[in-house]
Amino acid sequence: MTIGGFQSNWFNVTTHTMENGNKLPIATLKDEYKDDFAAFTQNKLEQLEQREPSAGLDALTDEQLKELSEKYDTDDMTYDEYQFFLQDLVDMGALTETDRWLAGGTGENGLTPVLPGMQASVHDASHDTFEMSQLSYTFPVGVDSVDVTEWAKYRASFDTSYFWGGKRYDLELNELNQTMVDILDAVNRAG
Repeated sequence: MTIGGFQSNWFNVTTHTMENGNKLPIATLKDEYKDDFAAFTQNKLEQLEQREPSAGLDALTDEQLKELSEKYDTDDMTYDEYQFFLQDLVDMGALTETDRWLAGGTGENGLTPVLPGMQASVHDASHDTFEMSQLSYTFPVGVDSVDVTEWAKYRASFDTSYFWGGKRYDLELNELNQTMVDILDAVNRAG
């Protein structure tokens, strides 16, 4: 069994009970697998840095845009609907599977870390200090009316970076976020 590509036997898994009673699984890397984990992580980052960008809007026909506009209301989309929307874009050739993941297609948080333990940060350049510029954005889980087009535009307006082992990885997320905005705008026009 694997967890996000990692072998499950690399980890000790325990459960922590939170104050509200929910159970939170916690995985701790076993010492004997640290080298395997480090090699896997480095390989994954290299793959992401060398990935081909998604075809984006150029891959979608007018008929596909019309189909998406009839299937999805981007002004009122749930988290699950957004996941189906991203998968449809992969199936239509507009997004790669990696870009679906980076566009928020695997977790409720729009800033899905590329790897476990990796930190992601978003910075608002209008603020001159790091503390003042830190922001985060999360897909509004449980909210009945989410304007996904505006959410994607919000994501595209920030400088997004990932940090691992003291190195910064940009992974062209700003370009991906703009690709999502372009697709959503075209879907809205087709409707």
